Amino acid sequence: MKRYLWILLAVMALVAGCHKAPLPPDPEDPDNPEVPVIPEPPYTVEESSFSTQRDGLRIGGVLFSPVELKGRKPAVILCHGLDGSWLDTEPYGRAAARLGCVSFCFDFCGGHDGESKSEGERKDHSVLTEIQDVAAVYNAMKAREDVDPNRIFLMGGSQGGLVAALYAADHPSYIKAMGLMFPAFNLPELVRTYTNLFYQDNLENVPASVDLLGHTFYKKYITDAYGLYPFDKIGAYEGPVLIMHGDKDSLVPIDNSRTALQKYKNATLVVFEGQGHGFDDEGTAKAIENLEEFLSQHWN
Repeated sequence: MKRYLWILLAVMALVAGCHKAPLPPDPEDPDNPEVPVIPEPPYTVEESSFSTQRDGLRIGGVLFSPVELKGRKPAVILCHGLDGSWLDTEPYGRAAARLGCVSFCFDFCGGHDGESKSEGERKDHSVLTEIQDVAAVYNAMKAREDVDPNRIFLMGGSQGGLVAALYAADHPSYIKAMGLMFPAFNLPELVRTYTNLFYQDNLENVPASVDLLGHTFYKKYITDAYGLYPFDKIGAYEGPVLIMHGDKDSLVPIDNSRTALQKYKNATLVVFEGQGHGFDDEGTAKAIENLEEFLSQHWN
């Protein structure tokens, strides 16, 4: 009897050994269906309309998203220059999306006289209203389910660079990193010089509109810009800054960016030889290359 009992116990032990619990999936095994496969860039870019509001005005633009990536992603907000539009920033927005970001190229309210995706009148537009537009766009992007609110980048060219820098100075913890192209830090000083020369440095003497440097400026624009001193303020933003500027820029001399470099605690200046105010195709390609490297460096 004891002999049969020992045989039974041996068989039970053998059976138990043949039915061990399965090993957990190996996260290093690419053939394991339970391990998610994250594609590498460049990604397919999806284009869609997107808008938000500021003081009852629609701020419209185009959103570029990487199709293959799911979940929350970094975001880039792109600001165009004086009298420009979202089309000026489109190449950079697409490049950021190919890299894995949700990027938004938009029109400032009242920012130019032509067709616009945003509402607002030119007479009510200024650098300060553009900063308000950026604030509204930031809040809208931060609220999106596909955006990581802790990884929002800001980019701007010319006046859009000035606006981006001033917004980041007001909200230094909001922006992960910032890219500026030929930022117009000298614009307020130009306005003060103009007001001094033609209107005895008295804003009350400024007419409803004036023509200067091929642009029409309304009184609100001049009044708001007159009191801005960017170099006294921009250093409040201590995050990474990439500045790209052409050494042949006669409208915003590169010395302005060299001064900004001294104000920031964590900035890099890339000089584009032979480039003026606004990059040509070669300069744009180089700027995109620098932007992609900059975003990748500060991804996490």
